[in-house]
Amino acid sequence: MVRAVFPFLLAGLLFMPYVLADGFSSFTDDGRLKITLSYPAEVKSGTCFTIVFQTTFLGSVTVERLRLTVTYVSGSGSVNLLTDTFVSALTAFSSGDVISRTYSLCVPSAYSGDPVVKATVYANYTRETLFQPMTHSWHLAVVRGKTYDEIVSSLAQAESLIQSLRRTIDELRTQINTLSNQLDNALRENTALSTRLDEARKENARLEQKYANLTAEYRALSERYTAVVGDLRSLEALYQSLRSEHTALSESYRQLLNDYRNLTADYTSLQGRYTQLQGLYQDLSKRHEDARQQIGFLQSQLDETRASLQNLLQQYSLLSGENSLHRSIAYAQGLALVGVASALATVAVTRKGKKHATQQTPALPPPPPPPPEEASKNPQAQ
Repeated sequence: MVRAVFPFLLAGLLFMPYVLADGFSSFTDDGRLKITLSYPAEVKSGTCFTIVFQTTFLGSVTVERLRLTVTYVSGSGSVNLLTDTFVSALTAFSSGDVISRTYSLCVPSAYSGDPVVKATVYANYTRETLFQPMTHSWHLAVVRGKTYDEIVSSLAQAESLIQSLRRTIDELRTQINTLSNQLDNALRENTALSTRLDEARKENARLEQKYANLTAEYRALSERYTAVVGDLRSLEALYQSLRSEHTALSESYRQLLNDYRNLTADYTSLQGRYTQLQGLYQDLSKRHEDARQQIGFLQSQLDETRASLQNLLQQYSLLSGENSLHRSIAYAQGLALVGVASALATVAVTRKGKKHATQQTPALPPPPPPPPEEASKNPQAQ
């Protein structure tokens, strides 16, 4: 069935009139592969043109050879412009594989008759086991000395040129009349310009004298400018020196600022410690006041004890005749009470004699002064 359909398809493609070509041609061979070719409808002799060839495989196909030939055909014979073999040995292709090429071809400038450009593609392939050759030809373009578009364009340019020349003739006639009137006016203006020329010469002499004066003034200003430039360079050197000194002072200021921040941190730490010690001092003061009250209470007890001691001494003198054991016990008790009272009195006097110096909160040292602002640069004289 394939062999029966293929010759009819190939014959129809070969005898397709090239006048129907619009610059693009495509055909499919029984669902095996699709071949497309893009080309111009006409080509000017001695110029180049571009064609695009593409083969798309629609199924699994084994190709033994695939070749494209482009021929220039004229009355004196034919010339091969292109022969390109895409496949020269058995090659298997899968569905979706594409072979695409773009060519730039040039035709000769000399021709006879009505030459044309012809392209032929040859393929020998098989889908299963049997190879089937295929040949397809295209009449790509007619070669002419001038294309149809160029002839139409030349005709339009010629008609436009004729209309332009007619308008130019009318304009020239009008200009001749205008120029005649302008000539009369020019003659009159010539006389006036002669008078103005004499005045201009006198003005020119005056301006030359003024120019000489301005030249002398310019020389004086130039010498002054040179002196000013020298002073400027001296000032620039002084500025650079001051700028270096400013940089050194800025660095010293940064170091002082760091020291100030460190001292501030130490001061904050000491302030906290001072607050803590002040709290401890207040606590000790309170305890001291309580101790004083306790000492007063013990002093009153001591007075009472002394009074009791006096009474006991009187009783002792009265009871001196009693047995020695009772006297020893009473005497020991009296000595103990006297020792306790003396110790309490000594402690009270010692604590009362101590003086607590009130500490004043140290003032925060003032921060160092800010660095001087950097002087702006003086604009340099051009």
